[in-house]
Amino acid sequence: MRTIFSKEIKSYFNSFPGYLFLAFFLISEGLYHYIYNYVYASADYPYTLEASSLLLIFFLPVICVRIFAHERKLGTDRLLMTSPVSTVGIVIAKYLAALTLVIAACTLISFHPFVMSEYGEVNLRSSYWALFVFMLFAAAMLAVGMFISSLFSGELVAGIVTFACMMFVSLLDPFIEMLRGYGIELPVGVSPLSHLHEGLAGRASLSDVVYFLILVLIFITATVVSLSASRKDRDTRAKLVISGIYAGLAVLGTAVYLLVGTLDIHVDLTAGGLYSLDDTTVEYLEGFKDHVVVTYITGENEEEKVFSDIMEGFTDVCDNIEYVVALEGDSLALVKNKNISSQFGSGFLVTDEDTGLEKFVDIGEMIISTLDYETLSYKITGVDFEGRMLSALSYVEGTGRPSVGLLTGHGEEELASGFITILDREGIDHKNISLSASGTLEGCDALVIYAPARDISEEEYTAILEYLLAGGRIMIYADPSAGSLPNIESLMRHYGIDIDTSETVQENDGEHYLSGNNLELLPDLCDGAIPSDIGKGSMIVCPYASPLYMRSNISDSLTVTPILTTSEDSVALRYDQENDMEVTAAEGPFYLGIKSRETYDDGYSEMIVYSGAYLVSDMFLWNGPYANERLAVASIRELTPYQSPVLAPVKNVENSVLAVSSQESTLIGILYIGLFPAAILILGGLNIMKRRNSLHRQ
Repeated sequence: MRTIFSKEIKSYFNSFPGYLFLAFFLISEGLYHYIYNYVYASADYPYTLEASSLLLIFFLPVICVRIFAHERKLGTDRLLMTSPVSTVGIVIAKYLAALTLVIAACTLISFHPFVMSEYGEVNLRSSYWALFVFMLFAAAMLAVGMFISSLFSGELVAGIVTFACMMFVSLLDPFIEMLRGYGIELPVGVSPLSHLHEGLAGRASLSDVVYFLILVLIFITATVVSLSASRKDRDTRAKLVISGIYAGLAVLGTAVYLLVGTLDIHVDLTAGGLYSLDDTTVEYLEGFKDHVVVTYITGENEEEKVFSDIMEGFTDVCDNIEYVVALEGDSLALVKNKNISSQFGSGFLVTDEDTGLEKFVDIGEMIISTLDYETLSYKITGVDFEGRMLSALSYVEGTGRPSVGLLTGHGEEELASGFITILDREGIDHKNISLSASGTLEGCDALVIYAPARDISEEEYTAILEYLLAGGRIMIYADPSAGSLPNIESLMRHYGIDIDTSETVQENDGEHYLSGNNLELLPDLCDGAIPSDIGKGSMIVCPYASPLYMRSNISDSLTVTPILTTSEDSVALRYDQENDMEVTAAEGPFYLGIKSRETYDDGYSEMIVYSGAYLVSDMFLWNGPYANERLAVASIRELTPYQSPVLAPVKNVENSVLAVSSQESTLIGILYIGLFPAAILILGGLNIMKRRNSLHRQ
């Protein structure tokens, strides 16, 4: 066996096929790696491997056909089959030799994530697990190709059939999905590519490893059985016994895989913990008592694997939650019967069988995207499955829902979709209210005024003040560009708050503004007004804000507390029209957020004011490093009598960006695509020439 292994290794490296395989693999993988990770500056290395996996289907047949078909072409297969080495030894030796070539190729690219980490934050755990799974995928495809090579004597025919079979095996899942569309129930996830993609997505699953190992075992067994039939040194009975033993091993391996799959042993390697439930979510689910059925509805006949994996985490924690997947016909019927309107054509219908309440959660609501101002296109930055599902569970459980009114009629900016998402996640009803058009604040637990361009009327002022004096709550997001709004400012003064919209706060402390723009402020969170843990480990961004002040002469019934404050190095700028320039009107620190509570004999009213409307823009609400979302949630919870049982964070899926210059990326591209593959070919050529010269001397 060792002799055969040594002979096979030498056959790869004493001739050009082995070196050509390594060189072309480095060129193709290097090209994907250079373009995606350096030209596009993405820190997502597994994506490169995902693209490279398709290239293996083209490259591996070149290696596979040499294992047995090449032997038959040269006529050396007879010597091999009559050797004293067992059939198992022959197959394993040849397979390990070919596998060594694949491992060598993976080793040559194993330094790529480390090099990337010099230019930015790279998830090395996820990257190297992806490389490991990529290698297992290649090993499995190699075993498939070896089996096919054992069936044919012509290299060309063996290569074509190997390529066709690899394509078919890799595309099993789409084929099965097509059959399921016709009502034929078949298991999904049997394709090697589906298990590869799961590993590349950052989910380290034991079942994926066992799957690939079992696939290798099955096709090695098939190769042994195929070759045993052609050996002349064994009788028929011995051949049947050998075939039965290895077939039994394959069946046993399949049973082990199925068992491991039911255990669902996995580790979440994603940077944002995409597949892991938050601790507070687990605590809530452990106390959830109602029996709920969550039905996945899809109009595209395809179950989203990421959402399915997260949903299974819910069912693992809570036995009262049942998860089912509706087939295409059933999905269409549900959409029609329930009058479901879906942006993406798919989502989750949550039904509480105890209360009879239902809630549909659109997949589009779970995907958080922000505008990339460089490309002017939206990119996915987060997944809000956990928060949306908790909100739906809370709703169908029948807990009373508060109502928030959104004031309109004064040129208000359309409230950021992210803020509306927060209200939905918190289980809070919301409606637009126009007091100038006979609207009423009756039934509103809180009122939100967002960036009005015009002032409210005297009648509206009176209606809002009466609402507040009766125990109402209000939150105001001011827009400095609107100028002075006397009636709204009068409401603020009643609660001991002043604002000067003629001034804009500028930070001069480098740690308190975003790089490159000292008007995009990074204020400190004050203790006392809002839970202080919302900003730990992250930043709150408040761009283009005016200074807020706490009035000195206020009623004893008022308690005024700052929420956000700038540094002492900040200044308030005012435009000097006479000299056509900005001048310093005041020196910091300034408040950018203030909470005020007025206490009565039978209750209290409350006002929260933020002096920058961009504080709740989508750009900053859902961006991973910022805590704007948590601040907005904490503010809403402060004003509404009902609180959602748990705040589940949005899982950040935005990849880090590599800070690599054009010159450096070009140099890396030349090394990876040109010099390294060329060096492999040169070394191979020198080795082959050296061997030929040695043979010539002999």
